[in-house]
Amino acid sequence: MKALSVKNPWGYLIVLGIKDIENRSWRTNFRGTCYIHASGQIYPFFKGNNLAFPVDQWADINKVIDLKIPGEKEKFFITSAIIGEAEIIDCVQNHPSIWAEKATLGEKPIWNWVLANPVLYDKPILDVKGKLGFWEVDYSIFRDLL
Repeated sequence: MKALSVKNPWGYLIVLGIKDIENRSWRTNFRGTCYIHASGQIYPFFKGNNLAFPVDQWADINKVIDLKIPGEKEKFFITSAIIGEAEIIDCVQNHPSIWAEKATLGEKPIWNWVLANPVLYDKPILDVKGKLGFWEVDYSIFRDLL
């Protein structure tokens, strides 16, 4: 199965079913389920309690996550791990979701990958090196889980 590396906190928000769009500068024709990999880097503007989200996105997050629960915030900081999966069901521009970035005239296009059926794994598969773009998972990483 394919995997897609996403910086946290975005990856975690995807597998929780909060973020229904992944924004990319390239279009994909792939449709189907892929692993969501928390990349080795955390989004640079994400600093603990200083979450760099607009008000509408913050409201969406608060419907699902209570960051006051011990250990919940730390999930945002997991890196180099497969944390779940999601299905890519479409690839469009200017999607109405609050998570969709919009391109303005003269800028490079931004593609909104529409996501559905997210799954958060109970235990992340740790120490997995990601790659740019889609990549195939080496299934030997699962041997310790069997």
